[in-house]
Amino acid sequence: MLNFNDQEILSIINDALEPADARHRVTIKAEKDEHALSSDPLWASNDFVRVNNLLAYTELFADKLKQSFDTVDGLKGTDFNSRLWMQSVAPSAEHTTIVFFLATEDENRELFTVVDPLSTDGYIVASNLPTLPQITGDEDDLGYNEDELRGLSVLIREMYAAGYNFRTVDETVLQPVDGLTFTTKFDTSNAVSESEMVMEPGNLSISVELRGTVSSYHVLDEDGHDWMDLGTASMDGDTFTWASTSIPGELVGQNLTLQANVRSAANVPAMDELFVIASSNAILMKQLPGDGNYALTLPKHRDLSVSVDVDKNTVSLSYPDSETQIIELNTEYPFFGQWLQAVLPKKPAFN
Repeated sequence: MLNFNDQEILSIINDALEPADARHRVTIKAEKDEHALSSDPLWASNDFVRVNNLLAYTELFADKLKQSFDTVDGLKGTDFNSRLWMQSVAPSAEHTTIVFFLATEDENRELFTVVDPLSTDGYIVASNLPTLPQITGDEDDLGYNEDELRGLSVLIREMYAAGYNFRTVDETVLQPVDGLTFTTKFDTSNAVSESEMVMEPGNLSISVELRGTVSSYHVLDEDGHDWMDLGTASMDGDTFTWASTSIPGELVGQNLTLQANVRSAANVPAMDELFVIASSNAILMKQLPGDGNYALTLPKHRDLSVSVDVDKNTVSLSYPDSETQIIELNTEYPFFGQWLQAVLPKKPAFN
């Protein structure tokens, strides 16, 4: 239960708040109440009370969201908004969710869930939202009519404006293109190598010049035996060196070969696939300054930028219009969805 004599609660109820402001104010107030309860010996171990207290604040936040949607262009006065409703759930005293539904004559269709809405780590999980296979395949039916799709698009924009994001890129095509990030795979099958003749027992070092990060390496004799554990490896600039102080006499007269498998922005299959698909659609893909930075020159003077982060094994996208969603860019440039569908997570060739 909420104390309606509390001035901050009354202010939250009476003020017209944007989703981000409502999230901030309700979260701060809920945290203050939780701190007071957990500091009181009477209530600290009473999980039932704390669960219901957090649930009450989550319901207040859901009500404020619904209130704000009634003023948003694309939602206010629409049939979609009149059928949109939310259910707050509190599985524990630390966690709540808000589940979004769209009512129809036949069902309450679950759209998505906001997990931990009153925490800084809150995020969205899709349930029944349009996906890449739907917009890139032969399906004409996305499960929603045009008015509903427009409403969903605006609704997700509002959730992003409040600071909630989807955590996986293949959950839905209603995510913004700008900032989209997913894991990628590097082709490390071609090793960089250098050999040195062992002239005497004891010390030996072998170096290779490379660009990128060494994912694995081996030190092989002429019979294919690996002596990697005899020494240690180091990286100095673009020079990768293996050195040992304990070369045995049995290797004298043999060549030892240092083979290094390199993970670099130059050997990313997802980028090769993008180049092929873009070229086949007459889209110019150019390299920008710095390793792993590219741009696709699209009409209307808007570049889609793509960056590879070798350390994080990710590909990130940026687009001038931060609100443009995957489904919208794909409608204008179908090659984009074709590429994402080819290289997204769960595709072994690319991830």
